[in-house]
Amino acid sequence: MSGQEKKDPSAEDLLARAKKLQQQSESLSEKRRLKEKRSAVGQISRQVSDTVETYNQVTGTISWLYENVFFPVVTHPWAGAPFRLYRKIWNKVVYTVDKDGDRIFVKKRGGIMVLCTLFFLWMLPGILSVTAELVWDSSRMLTNYHRNEVLYLGKSQEIDPIGNIFSAQGCEQIRCTDQTSIYFRIKPSLAHHIWSLWHNGNIFFPDFVTAGIQNDINKCTVTSYGSRGKFIMRNWDIYPQILALDCVPVSESDIKAFEVEHGLEEGASSTKP
Repeated sequence: MSGQEKKDPSAEDLLARAKKLQQQSESLSEKRRLKEKRSAVGQISRQVSDTVETYNQVTGTISWLYENVFFPVVTHPWAGAPFRLYRKIWNKVVYTVDKDGDRIFVKKRGGIMVLCTLFFLWMLPGILSVTAELVWDSSRMLTNYHRNEVLYLGKSQEIDPIGNIFSAQGCEQIRCTDQTSIYFRIKPSLAHHIWSLWHNGNIFFPDFVTAGIQNDINKCTVTSYGSRGKFIMRNWDIYPQILALDCVPVSESDIKAFEVEHGLEEGASSTKP
């Protein structure tokens, strides 16, 4: 019994010393880790690791896009036609053929081709927008065109100085109501320029067209297009467009003559049984 009692304190002491050494080792490891983390070498190591990880993520994403989006589009029979055309243009522009018939890549031509490609991509949204507007305006001209129509216009104003867009208001008769009024737009567009070149020999100038509408009531011969439905104008912001006009101010005698004629019509209608 006495020998066993003597061994127990020494075993506990050894166990305590082992735990203490373990704690000291962990503390040293933590201090070393913090030191390495705060050192320049540690920071560089982390930056390199982050850069490699980002590179792997980006290349993986690009590879997935190429395999699942770009390659199927390029190899499609009709969707890939623009890409195949660009490849033909690229091969024709940037390569020359030597006396042995071998193709040689010309760096200068390749650089110019890249710059032209970037410029075209920068212009592409505007080209698509102008093309869509041309199709829209042309279809409206073909379906709802009014030539040499007599209207009474009395007010015009610039509503978009940057876009050079004007508005014009009027009616089919001298007397105007909220139900008979018409609200026009006068704007520059490719379709309007083509129309003006064909009919007038020059491009379309909205401010010059608007200048023909004086501040008073004007009797105008108007060429326009577009639906005049108030529901379409007020809810979808789609207005009829004026292409050309020829205006003469309405005199007081014209207004009185209209009032007399209108009054006679009312009187005649009221005498009917």
